[in-house]
Order: sequence, then structure tokens, then C-alpha cells
Amino acid sequence: MKPIKLLVAVIILFTSMGSLNAQEKKLIGGNSLNVIIPQGTLANKYDHGFGIYANYDYNFNEHFAARFDLGWNDISGPEINFIDSDGNYHYDHPNMSVWEFSAGLKAQVSIFYIEARGGYYSGVNSWGYTPAVGLRIKKIDLQGNYTFAGDNEWASVRLAYYWGTD
Repeated sequence: MKPIKLLVAVIILFTSMGSLNAQEKKLIGGNSLNVIIPQGTLANKYDHGFGIYANYDYNFNEHFAARFDLGWNDISGPEINFIDSDGNYHYDHPNMSVWEFSAGLKAQVSIFYIEARGGYYSGVNSWGYTPAVGLRIKKIDLQGNYTFAGDNEWASVRLAYYWGTD
């Protein structure tokens, strides 16, 4: 549990420092938590997950922004218990760790937005893309997205808090 706490602290520090001059640079940093639901063939082995992210928006104007994400996802599989032919008991709880490095564009109309990101996903060792829709009210952002990375797919719901003022 200590590595996860350290990771969370580093991500929060990294994103909050990036927002110090947000009004001048139009760069807004935030942190988010994701709940992941594997889809397609990924759902055959894994059943749920969560993610921790550092998010950046570079606002060109009030309607368009560039998006940058760095995140870590832990996708868990179901518990597997069995006894082999020699009578030995086996327990397995498969996990997959996926680092996401992605960037894209966001178009916002009032409090609603759509975005598309592309990037690299370690753990599945593949490039992929993520279309998303969301709702942003001041510093709180709620997003639904769907990731395609190689032969793997997952849906997720993200709750983000942006540190800078916008």
C-alpha cells in the first residue's frame, strides 16, 4: 500500500505545481481517479480496476483545449482457486498494471465537452485511443470514456479535480 500512497503524493505535487501560473499560461493541472470496467476479450480475464492520473489542459480559448494525461491503472481479475492433479491447492488473483501516456483535443460547449486522446498503454504494450464525453463545473470534472488499446478495451468513469483557476 505504501507505493500507492507515494505515487498519489507525487502525482498531486506534480500537478499542483504545474498550475501555479495557470492564468498566464492557460495550463490547468489536476488529478483524477478512474473506475475501470474491462470490455471484450479483456473482460474474460479481468473484472474491474481503478486508476490514478495527473491531467493537464492547455486552453486555447474557452471552447478548445489540448489534453495531456499520465496515469497508472490497476486492473484486477477474479480470484481463481483450484486443486491440481497432484492435490496441490492454487490461488491466483491476476492483476494487470497499465501506465497511460496520452494526449488529445477537447471541445467544450457550456459545461459539456467531448474529447479524443491517443497514446501509449504499457501493460498491454500497445498504442491506442480514447474517445470521451464529460461534464466540467468549475474545478470538478466528471467523464465517461472508452479505451481501445490493441486487442484490449475498457470503459471507465473518471472524477477529476483541477487545481488551477480557469
